[in-house]
Amino acid sequence: MKKKQVEHRMILTTIPPALDIGFTAVTSVSNLVFVLENPNDYPVQFHFEFQKFKITPDRGQLAPGSKINFTLTYSPQQAEVIVASIIMHVQYEEPRVIKVSGIGKYPFLQLNTKKLNFETLLIGKTVTKEITIKNSSEVTAQFQITKMIDDEFKDNAFQLDYYSGVIPQKSTFLIKVTYQPQILNVSVIRFKVVCQGGNELTFECVGSAVEHAVYLSEKSINFGEIKIGNQATKLLTIHNDSDLAASYQFYTDMNNIFSFNKIRGLIQGKSFDRIIITFTPRHTINYYERVYCVASNQIKFVDLIGTCYDLLIKPIPLLQQHIDNFRRRVIQGKLSEVDFKYMENSYLMKINQQNQSNLQGEWQENANQTVQYKELMLPPSSDYRLIKFSEDFIDFGYVECQTQSGARELELHNRLNCKLTIFWTIQTHPTVNGEKVPVFTVSPETQSAQANSKCKFSISFRPTKSSYYYFQYIQFFAIKYNPKLTKKILDSVKNNKGSILNDSFGNGANLKLSQTGITSQKNTIDFTSKEMIPTFSGQIGCVGHSFGINSQPYIPIVELRPSNKLYFPPCTIEESVYQTVEFINKSDTPIYFNFSPDPTRTFRVFPNQGLIFGKSSQMIVVEFVPVENKAYNQTLVCHMNHQSSNQITLQAIGYCSTPSLKLQNGGKVFFPPSFVGVYSRQKITVHNESRVPMSYSIDVPEKYQNELYIEPPSGQIKPNEVLHLDCQFIPYKKKKEYRIKVPMTATEILADNQNLIGYHIPGSGNQDFPLEQRKPIELSYQFEIFGQGTDGELELNVKQIDFNIIKVNFNTKKYATLINNSNCTFYIELVLRPRSKDRDKIDHQMISLINRSFTLDLQNGIIAANSKLDIGIMFNPIEVCEFDLVLDVIATEKNPKAPKGPNYLNKKIVSQKCKLEIKAKGNYPLLKIADVRNDSISVATLWENFQINQINTELAKDLNEDEQKFLKIEQLTFDQAQQLQKRLRSYDWNFGYLPSKPQVKSRKIVITIQNIGGTDLEWQFKLPSDHQIELEPWADPGEPTEEDTFEKAILEKNIFQIRPKGGVIAPKCFKDIELIYTPCNLDEQLKSKGISNESHFLRVVLQILNGKPLVLNLKGTTLAPLEGRLAVKKNSFELPETPVGLLQPVKYPIEIQNVGSSKVSYKTLVQELDIDGEIIDSQFNVFDIQNPQGSLLPNEKQYLYCLFKPLEQKIYYFELLVEVSDMVKVIQPVKLAIQGRGYANQPQNQIQKQAIEIPRQRSHQSPIGSKVFFSLEEIDFGELLPLKSAHRMIILYNQSSDRKFVFDFGVSQFTLSNNRPGLCCGDEFLIEPIQGELEPQSFIELKLTLTAASTPSVYEGECECTISWENKNQQVNTSQISQNSQAITVDKETLFLRIKKKSSLNVELVNSFKQPPPPIHNAMAHPFQQLLGQIITEVLTDSHTDQILRALDQQPIILYQPEQQPKEGEDRQVEDLTIPRDYKDYKTMFLEDEFIELTDLIMENTFFNIIQETTRKECDLLRISKTFVTPANK
Repeated sequence: MKKKQVEHRMILTTIPPALDIGFTAVTSVSNLVFVLENPNDYPVQFHFEFQKFKITPDRGQLAPGSKINFTLTYSPQQAEVIVASIIMHVQYEEPRVIKVSGIGKYPFLQLNTKKLNFETLLIGKTVTKEITIKNSSEVTAQFQITKMIDDEFKDNAFQLDYYSGVIPQKSTFLIKVTYQPQILNVSVIRFKVVCQGGNELTFECVGSAVEHAVYLSEKSINFGEIKIGNQATKLLTIHNDSDLAASYQFYTDMNNIFSFNKIRGLIQGKSFDRIIITFTPRHTINYYERVYCVASNQIKFVDLIGTCYDLLIKPIPLLQQHIDNFRRRVIQGKLSEVDFKYMENSYLMKINQQNQSNLQGEWQENANQTVQYKELMLPPSSDYRLIKFSEDFIDFGYVECQTQSGARELELHNRLNCKLTIFWTIQTHPTVNGEKVPVFTVSPETQSAQANSKCKFSISFRPTKSSYYYFQYIQFFAIKYNPKLTKKILDSVKNNKGSILNDSFGNGANLKLSQTGITSQKNTIDFTSKEMIPTFSGQIGCVGHSFGINSQPYIPIVELRPSNKLYFPPCTIEESVYQTVEFINKSDTPIYFNFSPDPTRTFRVFPNQGLIFGKSSQMIVVEFVPVENKAYNQTLVCHMNHQSSNQITLQAIGYCSTPSLKLQNGGKVFFPPSFVGVYSRQKITVHNESRVPMSYSIDVPEKYQNELYIEPPSGQIKPNEVLHLDCQFIPYKKKKEYRIKVPMTATEILADNQNLIGYHIPGSGNQDFPLEQRKPIELSYQFEIFGQGTDGELELNVKQIDFNIIKVNFNTKKYATLINNSNCTFYIELVLRPRSKDRDKIDHQMISLINRSFTLDLQNGIIAANSKLDIGIMFNPIEVCEFDLVLDVIATEKNPKAPKGPNYLNKKIVSQKCKLEIKAKGNYPLLKIADVRNDSISVATLWENFQINQINTELAKDLNEDEQKFLKIEQLTFDQAQQLQKRLRSYDWNFGYLPSKPQVKSRKIVITIQNIGGTDLEWQFKLPSDHQIELEPWADPGEPTEEDTFEKAILEKNIFQIRPKGGVIAPKCFKDIELIYTPCNLDEQLKSKGISNESHFLRVVLQILNGKPLVLNLKGTTLAPLEGRLAVKKNSFELPETPVGLLQPVKYPIEIQNVGSSKVSYKTLVQELDIDGEIIDSQFNVFDIQNPQGSLLPNEKQYLYCLFKPLEQKIYYFELLVEVSDMVKVIQPVKLAIQGRGYANQPQNQIQKQAIEIPRQRSHQSPIGSKVFFSLEEIDFGELLPLKSAHRMIILYNQSSDRKFVFDFGVSQFTLSNNRPGLCCGDEFLIEPIQGELEPQSFIELKLTLTAASTPSVYEGECECTISWENKNQQVNTSQISQNSQAITVDKETLFLRIKKKSSLNVELVNSFKQPPPPIHNAMAHPFQQLLGQIITEVLTDSHTDQILRALDQQPIILYQPEQQPKEGEDRQVEDLTIPRDYKDYKTMFLEDEFIELTDLIMENTFFNIIQETTRKECDLLRISKTFVTPANK
């Protein structure tokens, strides 16, 4: 043993040390199979110790080198987590501990629907619907489906393809339900789905079966009058409008007076069958017969009418009206002797115009199927027949061939109050020799029967063939016997001697007795009566055969269709239902059948006996009339060919049900306590356990009609249907316990076929003695409602929710939990409102914005007692907004049945329970172009060329429909995307003009964009190449157009570059973008085509993520060498509003520039226009150009000075034509639109138009931007009085870290030159210092002084400052500069200082200054004369001269008059003639130079102090928030 232990090798096993079985369904079993292997040469014993888990086999012996499988079984009985240890003991080894865990879970199944409604379906058809079972649990689920059997009725209309199965976790199982009805019935079947170890479900299948749509083309066929010996035919069509074929049979003998060419057949779906009916009369009487047809369990009929006459006897024709009226009399029981007398003489009463019907009112015969079946199946011996027989059927049995049988006596009972004459129809059959002889004979063939008496007939049988079956319905017709009157009337008409008739109608009147009667030439009177005793018809079946003892009987081969089991629709006691079965004779020989009567008298067969010819069929009708409530299963025996051994059975299955309802929980309904006025709702089920439809009515006590509603309060319940009633309870009293008893009445609904009033029961329709019929069963039930009204408290788990900032058109969602710790159910309403102390003020605009920006998962609803409710609040801002809101949780009344209107709302119960504060901000990534820069073009020019204002305005707008589609452009086709891009708003970015010469410096424009929104902004410039798709090598791209070739060249040669093309900007941050225009990149081939003198164009799209897209047209123009070009900033100008009556015009400069490389000349022409644009030949010089012609050198700027002096208060329109020419020809026309307004009285509150927004200073510094800038780039001197000065201060910064520069304002020839007036229109503009040098990281203060001239002017323009940088690398080759570098180093650049000024346009003030005389331009004058004239002009126009003259005008006037001597007696009065000086006169002292210098000194010191503070970094002039002190110019 010890040796074995040393040599023992470990037993091998596949079970791990730790095993997790996972999820297992409760009551299910999980099995895991493992292996034990013995690698030793000797046997080893083993066994397991376990508790929660089971192992089989749990012990055993492992043979040497063998393996054994063992199974680990886990079968949880409840939902729990089990962790246990299994100890495996192996001989010669230490015990092994195996940790095993498993989780037992309940499986949970769900159905996608609880009801499958198959609607209506034709009997025999099949339809399939699907229902899905979903396993929502984590374990595999096993299920079983069983039919819920509530009674003994066997309804097999519904079948499932699976009744059991296994569903894996998180999976579904598809069940197909097939509906194939076989009987006319409303099928309601419920199935139960039982999940092993889990839940149970039920679903309901509902279907209604309908019969075939079979009908006859005619209900009545009148063959008219037929002479005896002749015959007539008519066509009858039977239609089948259904989809399936239908069998039919007419119950009549084929050889009767009205003979059918066929009495049975099969009609295909959506088809018809034609039947020929032949009328062969044998007696001169009226004929009438009602023939019934049964097709697909439906019964139809046709009335056949005909009249036979000869030369002697011509009966009054019988009409359908007579038949209907007589049948009505029979049903109403009006068949007394007096009634018959009336009917006998009705035609005479009509002749005398005294015909008054005894039957008053409209009436229609009961046409339900049961009554017609009853009439068809009424036995000949029934006491309900008007003419009855003593026998129902005569069976002669065996009679030898050519032998007359013994006579069978048949007694006929005439139960009418009139004498009848009976005519029998004897049919003949061919013999062996071909001779036709009668087989069944009646003697006498014609006989009269007295009223209410009996007569006898003898019927005999004589077969004409051996071993043959004979069957015949012997037919008779009975007419009213009245030989005297009928014959007399007919004879009188034929002889035209009817004195009674002539007396009644007058002389010359003729009668039309029938269709073949004599008609008059003038008047024709229809000699017919509304009532007539019709012909009665009937028949009795007879059978016999000639099979002797030694004859071989026929062997019957019969098939029952659809089967030998006949299912009847469920019904109630004494209700009659009918089903049909088709007997099909498969053999070639006839079969005689005879059904034994049902001993229970529950089932009845028609016809009870008959003969089925070979390869033919017979439709059998079976009636089911139950007498007690139970299931019936009766075997009906049919004997064939008079042999007891030859029989077939028919299983008749029916169910009689009694009305019964079952209320859920016995009718007791319990409602939880709820807040006063809050309705609670529960579903109550009412199950109709019977197969009888029922109606119900629920009557809530009047006391509780405002607190309890059960809906629908009345209605119908189908058989076996489960009705769900909606019970709503609304307590209106606190602390009251309700217990309400509600009665319910259920009444059986009697089917229409239970109305048995009909012809088969004479007198059944008599109103004086109505037919006793079963009354519907009425049942009583009671609901008991329990409830309570109470109150409680609600609270929220949070007091405040802050959404922070959310992008516009984006959303975020946060949750708050509403907690109900009370035992009360509440109906709550959540109301969002602005947080305001004054809650009575309602801002409807704000409320509308709140409703559009916030979405609540729950705006109102029920919160149950002791429960929690999560409320999701979604914030989706639709515009930039900020909210400080309160969410009120209001417990209120909820009664859907409460009355509407303001009176009710005022009385509504409302109670605020708690509230939640909500803060949110909505913003979106709003892009704005903040700045645009170039080293040689002013910001104002770029602002206009790049349409910055229009773009910023558009970016601030909401997205239109096309722009919203563009956000999803990847979903569109290429053509759709192109069309959509063309519809976007487009703007031009014009880079201006560049000379077309090699190594021209690229024009770099820096655009500064800013995110002025509250969230990150992602932007991108999309070039046309970004949308192109790389083609395969084999693909043929086609021949490109010239435009495509040019665009491709622009992209490939980088004519336009954008750096960077995209990025993300944080809120309130800036980003500089380089736009580079390099036309010299075009190759020589393109230049040779003349493209160098053309405009370059590239269409790009600025796309903001989830924002507005814009199409930008990048444009640039190259000019050929020695080509001049006049450029203006814009093509339309609006002059300042100018008062009427000025002696001097207001001057307004328009900047023009020669952007070409050759000198150009210009000449202007002014035309005044009307409002429609038509030229006006004005005699007044309202608008003119001071310098109408001139010339400009290359890159030179000048100004056209517009002189505007309106004469009327109106708007003036002018067209300024500028003709530009070089030394040879006119090269360019320029057309400018000018508009100005004159006014007489300036409005006090003048609406100022929004000025063009141009940056007043640099927005920020960036690596690619310039390192030199002004503290302010726009200086507004405001409104200045003539000859007044204004002062401003700005700072020039050098932000470079290693380079200094030299600035110079004097180089500018546009503003500061003494030779040209420039922008300032003659005003004196000084900058101190005008030039200088600025070290790196330093700044300098600049003083600006503007002294207005006496002539008024209004202008806005740029003053240029040339910056010359110190270039450390003196030898820099331009060609070595990389065009792809981030920043291009320049030696010179230009800063632009934008100045604004407006003269005071006071008419009196302006006119007080004299107009300077025009300069003397007399070339022939002496030089001294010219010099003297110049001196005089300067003296007169000098400002000091105006000051002196104005001071003299303001001197006081001294009056001189002689002194008057006083008279005697008068006192002398002494007057002081000294004129007192007004304090205002001291203002003139400030005109002296001393005071002007003093003012300048004060202002200089003030500005000096500000600059010193800035230098010591005590303030920063770059901050917009600082206030600048400027002198007033008033």
